Amino acid sequence: MTFGRQKRLLVGLLAFLAPLPLPWNDIVEWPVLILYLIGVALFLRRAAQDPPRWLPAWGMNVLGLLYLPVFIVDLLVLGRGRLVHPVIHLCLFVLLVKLFALTRERDKWQAAMGLFFLFLASMATSVHPLIALYLALCLVIGLVLLTRFALLHVLAGFGRHDPGLARLPLRGFLTVSTLLVVALAVPLFAFLPRVRSPYIVGRGAGTGTPIEAAGFSDSVTLDSIGQIRNNREVALRLQGEPPPGPGVPEMRFKAATYDLYEGGSWRRTPGRGPLLRGAGWRFRLAPGRVSRWVQVWLQPLHSRSLPLPVEALIVEPRAVGLLIDQGGAVSVDYNPIDAVEYRVGLADGPVLAGLAPRPERTNERTLDSSGASVRMSELAERVMGQGPAAERARRLELHLMQNYGYTQDFAGRSTADPLDDFLFRYKSGHCEYFASAMVLMLRSQGIPARLVTGFLGGEYNPFEGYTIVRNSNAHAWVEAYLAGEGWRIFDPTPPAGRPTEGGDDSWSVARQVYDFLLFRWDRYVLTYGVTDQIQIVDDLRDLLSSFWRLFDRSGAAPRRHPGAASPAPAALAVPEASGRSRAATPLLVLLFALLALVVWRLVLRYRRPWTATRAYRQLRLRLTRAGLRLTDAVPPLALSEEAAVHYPQTAEPAARIVAFYLRESFGGQQLGEEELDEIREALGEAERGMRKAG
Repeated sequence: MTFGRQKRLLVGLLAFLAPLPLPWNDIVEWPVLILYLIGVALFLRRAAQDPPRWLPAWGMNVLGLLYLPVFIVDLLVLGRGRLVHPVIHLCLFVLLVKLFALTRERDKWQAAMGLFFLFLASMATSVHPLIALYLALCLVIGLVLLTRFALLHVLAGFGRHDPGLARLPLRGFLTVSTLLVVALAVPLFAFLPRVRSPYIVGRGAGTGTPIEAAGFSDSVTLDSIGQIRNNREVALRLQGEPPPGPGVPEMRFKAATYDLYEGGSWRRTPGRGPLLRGAGWRFRLAPGRVSRWVQVWLQPLHSRSLPLPVEALIVEPRAVGLLIDQGGAVSVDYNPIDAVEYRVGLADGPVLAGLAPRPERTNERTLDSSGASVRMSELAERVMGQGPAAERARRLELHLMQNYGYTQDFAGRSTADPLDDFLFRYKSGHCEYFASAMVLMLRSQGIPARLVTGFLGGEYNPFEGYTIVRNSNAHAWVEAYLAGEGWRIFDPTPPAGRPTEGGDDSWSVARQVYDFLLFRWDRYVLTYGVTDQIQIVDDLRDLLSSFWRLFDRSGAAPRRHPGAASPAPAALAVPEASGRSRAATPLLVLLFALLALVVWRLVLRYRRPWTATRAYRQLRLRLTRAGLRLTDAVPPLALSEEAAVHYPQTAEPAARIVAFYLRESFGGQQLGEEELDEIREALGEAERGMRKAG
C-alpha cells in the first residue's frame, strides 16, 4: 500500500461521512446525495486499486465549464434565488471532481478544506441530538487524517516509502485528544456569546417529522386534525406546582377558534387586538384568583398560536406582545422558529375569555347557520327538544357521542356535503366532523357556538416529572354560549375517538426516556441563551459566597429572594472578606497544601515500581514508534544489535538496559537504587539518540 493510496482512502472516507446530515434538514435532496455517495464509492474502489493515472487538470476545467449552466439553472430556477442549496450542490460537485484528481500533495489538502466546508454546513443546519454522534465521528476521522497526513509527509521527506513504517498507534492519542476537545468545548459553549439565529436556515426542523400546523392556521378543513393524529412528535411539555399526576384525560389546551364555515372549511375568528401587559411580562386573560402555576415548553408549530390550558388566567411569556381573538385564543406577534417557554397561572375551572355574542347584529358569526342544511336543522330540533339551552346542548352532545362512530378511514368518500354525509349516510368521522356538526346544529337552534382546536390529554413522564402533549393529542371541540352561564365547553366526539395517554409497555417507557433526553437537548443545547449564562454566573457567585461564609463568623450574608432582580455586574465580584475571613485565608491555603501532600504521597506509594523489565519494555516501545519493526520473537540481544545498526547513538545505552534486564529477568538479581537510577539515565540517553537520528 503506497502513501498516496492511504491518503486517498482517508479523504474518501471523510468525504462519504461529511454531507450525511444535509438531506435530513432539507438542505440537499436525497437523489442528489445518493448520486454523490455513488461517486464517492466509485472513487474509493479506484483508490483501493491504486492506479497510476488520475483526472488531469484540463479534465477538471472541462467538467467545471459543463457544470456552469447547471449551476445557473439551479440558482435562478430550481433554487428560486436561494443561495444555500445551489452552493451546497456546487460544493458536492467540485469535491467529487477533486477526488478523482488527487495527484499532488496539495490536492489532498484542498479536498480536506472542501470537506471541512461540508462539515460546517451539516453542523450549522442540524439540531437533532444524533448530530453529537456525527460530530464525534468527524472529530476522530479528522484527527486520524491529519496525523496520518503529517506522518506520511515526514516519512516521505526522509525518503522512506515503506508502508510498514507508517504504522502509528493512535488509540491513546485519539482518546486523549477527544477528551481534551470536549473539556475545552463545554466551557466555551457555556460562556461564549450566544448566536440566536442559525448560520444556514433550511426548510426542515431537524428533529424528525416537522409538526403540521394545519389545525391552527387561519383556515382549516374537516380533515386538518386527522392529518396530524398519527404524528407522535412532542408538541408541548408541561410542568406544574404540584406536578400533574398520571392520567389527566380532560386537560385541554386551546390554540385557535373558528367562526365562519364555508364549503367544508372553517375560517379563523377575527382578532380583537393585543392583550394589555401588566408588571414585567405578565398578561392577564380574565379576572380571578390563581390556584396553581404551570411551566409550558412549546415546540414550533409553524403557527403563531400559543396553546394555553382552558383554565388559564395569567400567562407570562418571554415575548414582546400577545394577541387575542374574539374567541379567546391567544397568539404571539411573531412566528416562533424554536421552542417557546411560558408560565401560566391557572384557575380551579375553565376560564373561557371569548367575547359575548351580540344577537342583534346581522353579521354575528357565532349564529351563522348558513352551513347547516335543512336536514341538519330538523335533526337538531328533534334531538334537542325544548327546555333550557344547557340541557338542549347536552342532549345534542350525547346524541352525537352515542349514535355515531369515530374513524380516520375516509377511503372512497368524495362529496360536496361532507357534514350531511357524516350525519345521514356514513355516521362516522373524526373529531372535526363531530365538532363541526354540533356547532352548525346549535346555531340552527339559536345557540351561539364556535369550533375550537387544540390539544386534549397528555402523557406523564416519570423521568422528569412533566406531562408530554404530542401531536397525536390534537383535538377539536365546541364552545357554546349559554345565557346566564357564558361560554361552555362541549365535546361530542365519542370517548374511543379522543386522544389517549401512552401505555405502560416497554415501548412507551423507551419513548419516555427518549423524550427526556430530547427535551434536555432542546433545553440546554438548542435554546441555551444569555439568560442561562447569567444564571450560571449567578450560581457561581452564590456558591463562592457560600464558601466564604464558612469562614466568616461575623454574620451570614443576606440571601437574595428568588424573585428579586439580578444584581448589577459589579455585584458579581467576591464580597470583601471580613477580618476573620482574611485570617482564614492562610489556614485555607495550608489545608489545600496538606491535601496535595497526602495525594502525592499516595501516588508515590501506589505507582508502579521502576524495574529493568519496565525500562526494557519502554525501550522496545520507543524503537517501534521510531520506525523499527520489532516482533515479539526478537530476543533482547538482537534488539540491542538492531538499535545499534539503525540508531548508532543509542547503541551504548540500549546495551546497558538489555544487560540489566537479563540480570533481573533471567539471573534473578534484585537491582539496587543506584542501578535503577542508571537504568533511567540510560533510557533517557537512548530516547535523545533516537530523536537526533530523526
